[in-house]
Amino acid sequence: MGIDFTGLRALAFANRVYGFDFRETVMLGRQEIHFWKEEYMAVRESAKLDFEYDEAIELGQFAEPLFRKMGAQKVKSVDAASYEGASIIHDFNLPLPENLHRSFDTFVDFGSIEHIFDVAQAIDNIRSMVRVHGSILIVTIANGFAGHGFYQYSPEFFYSVFSERNGFGDTSVFLVDTSRPKLWHLIKRPAGLKRRNQIPFGKQFLIAVFSRKCGDVRGLEVIQSDYENVRWTTADYSHFEPWNQEQILKSRKFARRILNPYVYKAIAYARQARSALGNYKADRTLIDPDTVDAAAFMQNVTAGS
Repeated sequence: MGIDFTGLRALAFANRVYGFDFRETVMLGRQEIHFWKEEYMAVRESAKLDFEYDEAIELGQFAEPLFRKMGAQKVKSVDAASYEGASIIHDFNLPLPENLHRSFDTFVDFGSIEHIFDVAQAIDNIRSMVRVHGSILIVTIANGFAGHGFYQYSPEFFYSVFSERNGFGDTSVFLVDTSRPKLWHLIKRPAGLKRRNQIPFGKQFLIAVFSRKCGDVRGLEVIQSDYENVRWTTADYSHFEPWNQEQILKSRKFARRILNPYVYKAIAYARQARSALGNYKADRTLIDPDTVDAAAFMQNVTAGS
């Protein structure tokens, strides 16, 4: 668990664009510094970080000094084990004790949530820890990391969790291509698109999530946007239309008959990959998080675009 180059840029973005209040900050897992001095200097220059690099934030150090440089007066860390020196020992698979509710201005995670089995409980704990008007930053894995943790997360998951119905606002979700990380991909909300987001096949992505807690809501209600449309919520079984052989394209039927099934699958995969890439390009906006205009960005987020 650590704050690497992408994590540092996410912190700078949270500070410069979202105006996170870091005075009382809690980390999920005791985070370490995983960025190099050269990476810090690049971010400092472009994102206008106003503190100097020193040995307190060198590679391998714990991250508390970094947050203090960003204005934190209290920095805590929560972990199920004590071996890294976390200040709060608690298994995030379990409900949070009452004394930790609404105790922090900002919650951050840079690679812990994908290792926690009970995701719903983890999200509820995050929500409980943060005060109203507090902020949340999560950087985790989205695609191409199978085997790293239990889960890889989709943009829709975080848009559905950190939604108005659950007491959150100003949520933005980015995908970061690990092979070309300079520009981040701001992903449009699938509810607004009226269809699912698609991620290009074979790509490795991180996901960065920014949100604010606007109020205390009882219980979490998380529904994938596909299943909130009128057809699913108002129609009964009498409206259901099963697949009909006549609806299948003749060209597809012909290809199925003449091609070896494995060859057909390979061709279908290539077509689906092209389609996914095309949809993805339509679903994203390229953003440089270090230089994007803060006021214009937040205006667009607030407007729901």
